Amino acid sequence: MALAICALVQVTFVKFNVTDKYTFLIFCFLGSVTAYNFVKYSKVSKLYHRRLTRSMKGIRILTGISFISFLYFASKMSYETLLYMAPFIVLTVLYAVPVFPNKRNLRSIAGIKIFIIGLVWAGITVLVPVIHVEGNLDFDFLIEMIQRFLFIVVMMLPFEIRDLEYDNEELETVPQMIGVTRTKVFGSVLLVLFLLLTAVKDDLTSVEILSTILISTLSLLFLWGTDRKQSEYYCSFWVEGVPFMWLAILLILQNLFS
Repeated sequence: MALAICALVQVTFVKFNVTDKYTFLIFCFLGSVTAYNFVKYSKVSKLYHRRLTRSMKGIRILTGISFISFLYFASKMSYETLLYMAPFIVLTVLYAVPVFPNKRNLRSIAGIKIFIIGLVWAGITVLVPVIHVEGNLDFDFLIEMIQRFLFIVVMMLPFEIRDLEYDNEELETVPQMIGVTRTKVFGSVLLVLFLLLTAVKDDLTSVEILSTILISTLSLLFLWGTDRKQSEYYCSFWVEGVPFMWLAILLILQNLFS
């Protein structure tokens, strides 16, 4: 997951012609590892408190090292970069910590789970990198933010379909509310919008057009290939690998058209 976020950050850098920002990529990677482990394992870890399993101890150590390293690299970031990242850190914490009435967190509020994730990922992989390189928050940036949000929401749908039998009905995920087939149709509509938004960008290139068409097609295939009963690695490897495919497509097309 952390590598997927870094791939999307690099997609943004490629699109905005930014090079040699490896420190920021490491910063994002460490922050993503820390955030993911915090969200996924914080509640589970409490169940073990005194008698942690070896794997859980390893996760705690990894998370601690990542967090300390993240703070070190954060000290190298500009104040403005950290300021724009802060709201997404807060959303991540609220996603996991039960601070709302009846011990609820953002994840447990019906119907908004994937949209919170889409907003956070769009912010971390588009807004914060552009701020970091002191880019312009212009019209093309706004379109890129919207597109990235739509892309992440679509990429979350296969996971929601996979988790149908495990998710509490109170979550009211998209497949729970409208069913699997309509979820795929919903995702397809979002992908069409994702694709069409490319046409309104001011700085439009052949690489931008072709890469968006290709990644939209791949995403559509993975979405419709999703089933409630699927291979263990379908989502955890192939769907999570789509950001790497997007980055590879961009780099290959850039070399072809350069």
